[in-house]
Amino acid sequence: MSSTTSIPFKSALLWVVAIIAAVAVAGWFAVSCSPGGSQAERPVSDEEAALLAGMRQKNHDAEPVALRMSLPVDGETLTVDGYLDWRVPMAYARVPDGSGGHVLVQAVPGLIATRADDEAAFAEVSVPEDGWTTRAMLSGAGTQLETTLDILVSSLFTLTAEEADDPAALAEDAVWREEGVIDGESVDSFRAPIMVETDEQAAETAGAAPEALYSLDGEGNLRRFQVNTGAESLSAVDFLREVSFDAAGLVPVDLLGGPRIAPAAVDEDLAETIADLRSENWEQSAEVEMSVPVGDGALATGHGSVDWRTMTAYLHVSDAAGQRLMLARPGGFATLAVEDGELPQTPPTEGWEVHALTDEDVSSSFGPVESLVYRLLEMAAEEGDDEEALAEKAWLLRTDGTEDEPVYVVEFPVNGDAEVEPGGSAYRYHVADDRLAEVEMMTYYGVASAAVAYEDYPMVPVPMEVEERIG
Repeated sequence: MSSTTSIPFKSALLWVVAIIAAVAVAGWFAVSCSPGGSQAERPVSDEEAALLAGMRQKNHDAEPVALRMSLPVDGETLTVDGYLDWRVPMAYARVPDGSGGHVLVQAVPGLIATRADDEAAFAEVSVPEDGWTTRAMLSGAGTQLETTLDILVSSLFTLTAEEADDPAALAEDAVWREEGVIDGESVDSFRAPIMVETDEQAAETAGAAPEALYSLDGEGNLRRFQVNTGAESLSAVDFLREVSFDAAGLVPVDLLGGPRIAPAAVDEDLAETIADLRSENWEQSAEVEMSVPVGDGALATGHGSVDWRTMTAYLHVSDAAGQRLMLARPGGFATLAVEDGELPQTPPTEGWEVHALTDEDVSSSFGPVESLVYRLLEMAAEEGDDEEALAEKAWLLRTDGTEDEPVYVVEFPVNGDAEVEPGGSAYRYHVADDRLAEVEMMTYYGVASAAVAYEDYPMVPVPMEVEERIG
């Protein structure tokens, strides 16, 4: 996978293994792919093997492309229009919902996001900013259509690579099937393994890679891709390379990681800003707005404050289970079920369920919401961080905002975070006007966010019985 992907929270190797396993379970040979279903198959020539070997690298450097997908589902073939950006990678499609309408779908490796239809936005290749929920790819699918789409789109994401594949291996494993014409272009169709990078352990787990059909034109451009997704006929994707469109709006939503990143070393000024970021918060308080994916199609939201002067977070949280107040300090957290969306200025004195971080069973109550809250609390320190050390370990992932008001999206280790490859941290920080503007956290179901707006809040009076347990 490219280092510019916006999605570091899924292991690429684990995802690849899942895709190989899913396609293999679908049973490629359940659909006739024998020589009788084509012209007489033959081994590929050296020139054809080289053409196949360069296909994924060619895709990696290509501009976004329009798609037309054919999905066999429940005895009929559904046609789905969409777009694919190889560089992220991400797919954007308008998909039938089974009830006569449509939904919008975005996909990145490992995750699917859906929202209500917006035909006008899709026609403009524009991605609406709000209304999305996420689910895990494959395991989070609830219908045959979702499963089919997951396998097909996931297979598409294997069609890009930074380097060319081994033509010698393809000379052994691939076969030529037939000639044809797609969109007025002459093509050759090949049967070859799904080409993915795996380490030795992942390869053993996945077993032999299943096969797919690849139709390439004379320049090595992929014109059609076909794979078995478990139906009586193959799923297919036509790459409409002659369709021109403005791809500026083809950007993953924030829940999927936002615009693609290109990790670069921070300069001296930014390193200095990052080094002072937490110490600048030491005597500050801020308003907080949170959004946390907590399950397939489930999103928790929260609003309240973080007071770094007393190391106290005080929030109202809503999710599928209901509404609750939350108090958190370094020693633990407490929750109180409520029935309305208000955050009382003074916390109630009774009814709190308290969890000290030293409790043996605290992990059963500690989820992504709590993890994000504690990372917020950690964003203050009495002294600044080591600027020279941060200059080596911090990375500028991308720059949002405008030229006059830039927002730097960065990652850097906090309180002993494990070292990772650039772009692979579980946390990202948005820095604007030399101050923290947002914390992002990667979860299994997508990207959680806590936006902060500095405000001089009165200190929250934590009830005594709660304070005794949480610090």
